[in-house]
Amino acid sequence: MEESITPVSIANAIMLDTSFSNHYLLVEGVKDSKLYGKFFDKAQVRIKETFGCENLRKCKSILNERGFERCFGIIDRDFHEIFGTLPVEDGLFVVDMHDIEIVMINSCALDHILSIYTTNEKIKNFETIAKKSLQEILFDLSNHIGFLKLANKVHDLGLVFKPKDVDGPQIAYNKFISDKLEFLGVEKMIDKIIDYSRNKSNNIKNKDYILEKYKEIAKDKYDRNHLSNGHDITNILFIFLKKSVRSTNKMLFDFNSIEDSLILAYDINEFQKTDLYRDIKNYFDSKGINLFIA
Repeated sequence: MEESITPVSIANAIMLDTSFSNHYLLVEGVKDSKLYGKFFDKAQVRIKETFGCENLRKCKSILNERGFERCFGIIDRDFHEIFGTLPVEDGLFVVDMHDIEIVMINSCALDHILSIYTTNEKIKNFETIAKKSLQEILFDLSNHIGFLKLANKVHDLGLVFKPKDVDGPQIAYNKFISDKLEFLGVEKMIDKIIDYSRNKSNNIKNKDYILEKYKEIAKDKYDRNHLSNGHDITNILFIFLKKSVRSTNKMLFDFNSIEDSLILAYDINEFQKTDLYRDIKNYFDSKGINLFIA
């Protein structure tokens, strides 16, 4: 389905839509659409999903070339902060941290959803035994995956971290992270990611080379909010809730349940604290336009 949706087809659909004369917001995916849809005035902003950062930027470029000025876009920061490659384009805005999930995890939204899925007492008991806060543990674990993803990006290791299809199987995080949120080792993680990458990549480097490049990357210090990926953390958080504290909440189905809950819990007050909100507001204030809900 997504393969048939191209930047050109999205741009064409926008330009052919004569029923709407205000601004279009281009976002990378469905969850972005659900979240940002809470904050913009629907009479002023129509959201279009582009299925990826590159598609978004290409679509926006096509619209710009055609003289269509009523569009703007929001992309994840990903590793741009680490590489020093933040894109500077008129009407293109970048999330404060690696992705919007990391922003939400650093907000009150995390506490709100934890109170739904488990109890404060269980969390405190877990933290006492671990001698770390839950948030520290989540980032420590996700940083291991972040190092590997960064090494993959820098050295073209041929690894794949996402399913081919939206509904395809995710990485089996529980194969290298225990029910007690203990990291089971770098080599075990690399083995599982190599296995996951088979039939998805034709250029997987050998394990020893991957391990060598992982260790090189892991020597450096990075801001955890720019290294860690939100989807990794929500998958780890699912292990914590389902296995570590044995939540019986029937809404807790998989990591998607957690991400959907974060979207529900993350409100306009939290969004207004971000640079992203400030940048968009300042940009449109200068044009005398208000796109946000009152």
